[in-house]
Amino acid sequence: MNTTPQLRLTQPEELPAPVVDDLSATILTEAIDALAALRTPYWLGDTAVHLHALASLIAHAQRLLPDAVAQARDQELTWDQIGQLLGLSGATAARRYPHTTRASTET
Repeated sequence: MNTTPQLRLTQPEELPAPVVDDLSATILTEAIDALAALRTPYWLGDTAVHLHALASLIAHAQRLLPDAVAQARDQELTWDQIGQLLGLSGATAARRYPHTTRASTET
């Protein structure tokens, strides 16, 4: 029996909003532990090390978002669709990533 929850859409064009669940928590906890172990193996279990690892992962994820939005725009997703995926309104997503194109995020 498959116990993995499926993303359910309520409307044909609706996209899933961000999900915070046990699966996300497990993956994030494993990533935090792995990064902490790689950076400071002698401080494992120290809450400051875990806090730093979490903050580092959040900062890196935020740096990846503009390119992910650019890719979505390149695939012709609307701002409303992108907003749904980010848990934002379409207008907020467009304001937050105003110059997001693949060319503008490549250096």
